Amino acid sequence: MEILLRSRKYSLFICIIGTFLISACETSVDIDIPFEKPQVTLNSTFINDTNPKVRLTFTKHILDNNWEFEPISEAEVKLIQENETWYLNYNEESGDYVNSEYFIEEGKEYTIQVLLEGYDMITASELVPIKVPIKEFIYNGQVKRDSWSTNDDVTLIFDDPVGENYYEISAYYYRKDYYTDQYGNEFYFEENYPIYLEPKNPSYENDYNLNGEILIDDNLFEGTEATIDFFTNGNYFEIDNGGEVHFVLKAISPSYYNYGSTFGLQEWNDGDPFAQPVQVFSNIENGIGIFMTGNVSTIKMDTNSGQN
Repeated sequence: MEILLRSRKYSLFICIIGTFLISACETSVDIDIPFEKPQVTLNSTFINDTNPKVRLTFTKHILDNNWEFEPISEAEVKLIQENETWYLNYNEESGDYVNSEYFIEEGKEYTIQVLLEGYDMITASELVPIKVPIKEFIYNGQVKRDSWSTNDDVTLIFDDPVGENYYEISAYYYRKDYYTDQYGNEFYFEENYPIYLEPKNPSYENDYNLNGEILIDDNLFEGTEATIDFFTNGNYFEIDNGGEVHFVLKAISPSYYNYGSTFGLQEWNDGDPFAQPVQVFSNIENGIGIFMTGNVSTIKMDTNSGQN
């Protein structure tokens, strides 16, 4: 028994000494991460014949785990077009600076100026492109792509203006309907979701997916009639439910194209540790963010009609 007690005391002594030695070998390193002055982020998309809208926020520190970007509400925001100036007022509900009395016009260049205490003037300029109408939209029928699914085959035709042009092509399905419950009450609802497009010509394919939109330049048809064929991600044109298919051709500014391309690649590669880093395009002076413009042309077709 005495030998056993001595053995336990010895083991306890060894454990105490070992713990002390391990603790003594630990090195505490304090890394000082500086909290620099945040930058101002300006985001705005001007679409022809809509009211101007600008959103301002501060960049977040790397250790800030708040998912929300709080809007800046105390800035002075001006919209300048040639020699005319309009002020944009902060809207508490939306968190944007807006002017509901002015409408954006195609073919004009706009400059946004932001004055905020403690910062240099933040500016950005963009030209609103001219609308490019959809010349023709053709539904070519359903195509069997594999042994278990079919897709719609469609064609978009438009005349590309002379010069360097960029486009965003998209489509969406829309339906408004109602149902009556067991008590005779009517409830109205809307369905609205994107239709994903797959260009037949691989030259128009993107390396990313932006909710179904396709971003293209006019290198293949510059200044001529453009004919682009697509497959959709399902069958929409022959269903009989009172819905509509909307096809959208948006003429966009170069900044819109560059931002969409770089943002799309960054989103597409998110979570891939081996992907090459992508710097998202920014065109804001004395800040970061994006100011871009577009002009929309839309055509719609009722489902199960085959007619525009």
